[in-house]
Amino acid sequence: MALRRAPLIVAVACVVFLMSGCHGEPVPVKTTPLFASEEEAFAAAEETYRAYVDALNQVDLSDPETFEPVFALTTGEFQTSERKSFSEMSANRWSVGGESSVRRVDPVSYTESGDPAIVLGSCLDVSAVTLVDASGSSLVDPTRPNVQSTHITFVHARSTEHGVLISDIVGADLEPPCEQ
Repeated sequence: MALRRAPLIVAVACVVFLMSGCHGEPVPVKTTPLFASEEEAFAAAEETYRAYVDALNQVDLSDPETFEPVFALTTGEFQTSERKSFSEMSANRWSVGGESSVRRVDPVSYTESGDPAIVLGSCLDVSAVTLVDASGSSLVDPTRPNVQSTHITFVHARSTEHGVLISDIVGADLEPPCEQ
């Protein structure tokens, strides 16, 4: 009779062991830094930013498919805001023309620990960019500077081409200032 119970006892012991979970020391997970150096991180961010500007230059507000390359380089609330803006401009039948060009990109900061982020400063020449409404009236503020100075924040995104995505772009005072 004891031999007949042996498989039952072994089965119960296995179930109890499996349900109890592991009690050993956790195995530390070693994460490999995404970039070997700050210079590599800044270079990846600059490549992403230049690709973003190129994608913006290809946007046709009457063709929402042209928005997708822009969205592919952005993330989070910034991407949500971009989606809303492009949708509204398209719905209002606005038209964008001309191209912007990157005049200067400078490293600002790089944080690898905590919430990893890279910040670049940029001087973006928008003097040739036009925006008109459905009636053909310009929507460009006449006081708009020809060169926009901004800070661009990037977050790590291992699955992307350059390893980063744009999470924010805000106006900023740069040193040295952008030349108009």
